[in-house]
Amino acid sequence: MAWRGTWIYKNQLRMAAVLRRLGPFIKSNESLSNPFRKALYNYFYRPNSQIIRIKDIETCRQQTVETIFKSGIFKNHLPKLSGTKEQIIETPYPEVSIYKFENACISISSSAVWVKDHLVTYRSEGERFNEGFINVHNDKDAKVTLKDTEQLEEGFFLGGCGSWNWFHFIIEIMPKMMVLNEKYTQTILVNDIILKTPSMQVILELFAHNEFKVRYLSPDKTYLVKNLYYMNDFNHVQFNRFDGQIKADGTFYNADILKQFSDRILGNLAGKNDIPKRLFLYRKNTHRIAENQDQIMDYLKDFGFVPLCLEELSIDQQAAYFNKAEFIIGISGAAWTNLIFCRNHPKAISFVADNARSFSAFSNLGHIFDVDFYIQLYNHSGLHSDSNFIINFEEFKELFRNINGIQ
Repeated sequence: MAWRGTWIYKNQLRMAAVLRRLGPFIKSNESLSNPFRKALYNYFYRPNSQIIRIKDIETCRQQTVETIFKSGIFKNHLPKLSGTKEQIIETPYPEVSIYKFENACISISSSAVWVKDHLVTYRSEGERFNEGFINVHNDKDAKVTLKDTEQLEEGFFLGGCGSWNWFHFIIEIMPKMMVLNEKYTQTILVNDIILKTPSMQVILELFAHNEFKVRYLSPDKTYLVKNLYYMNDFNHVQFNRFDGQIKADGTFYNADILKQFSDRILGNLAGKNDIPKRLFLYRKNTHRIAENQDQIMDYLKDFGFVPLCLEELSIDQQAAYFNKAEFIIGISGAAWTNLIFCRNHPKAISFVADNARSFSAFSNLGHIFDVDFYIQLYNHSGLHSDSNFIINFEEFKELFRNINGIQ
């Protein structure tokens, strides 16, 4: 019977070889769309986790209750480098509507909605959005896992990818309150991180006031909403990309709404008059800190700059500093969101990792709010959030002198 043992051994080798070839495919996002894998996974893990088809929200016309803005083209202003001309690329933006979904599952830290057997969302080319209850996804399908689920009667969704982040909260999420009509619902659904973030609380209270009931949703839960009202973005920056790059792709803003939104905030915050007008955005107790930021700050002191740690300031103070600023310098980060408060036509230099040279979130804000915005690149050798980098000091001095008109 030696031949039988040899036959079994050879078949085991063949099977092992097949599994080695299939392994990478099974582990890849692309395998989510394999009919056999989907059927098997959905059979074993229903109803708490499923692999479901992704559906573009623009195809959900039957759920539209009001169209807010028509689709169009946004002139996307790329950051300026010293000695180069400003570049503009044309970026399409979608039609923006308010949708009503019945019996929809949401996670407050995801921008997608699970409706029946589809995951409804907006995504620009190359965008990755596996946040909240989305484990992984490709262009066609996503694996979604429900957590502890709570039922809600109704509400307007004001969450999404990055809803815990100052930039995404201020630029993408809260401006929707400018066009939200309370005739649909008087309940808004927000991330409970707001309860721990005083600056977010101030902005939310300013816009919700007494007109809306606020429901704070936990990122650790899933919510089944009987009547969900949802608006896709009219201000949008890619939260992440499949290729890991940081690009201008998918960035678009509604300048008119952003200006109105900013004016309303400034009109309701306490102003300050006797404040410095040359600001260095100093970073501490956080990520993305340059090893030589103190060297740069020491140099700038002779030109009237003061260090500001924005995380230590109230939203009133942050808005006041940017509102009066004449020159702003600092490392790229959420602090630059406050460009929306600029009214004094300032100059600005932002230090940006060389793999994010085309990231246009802040250069577009600079264009909208009349800021002469430049970037200086630093060598990037790790994660975008890493602090192990040095800003070229001589290069900075030359850029600063040129912008400041110093010979």
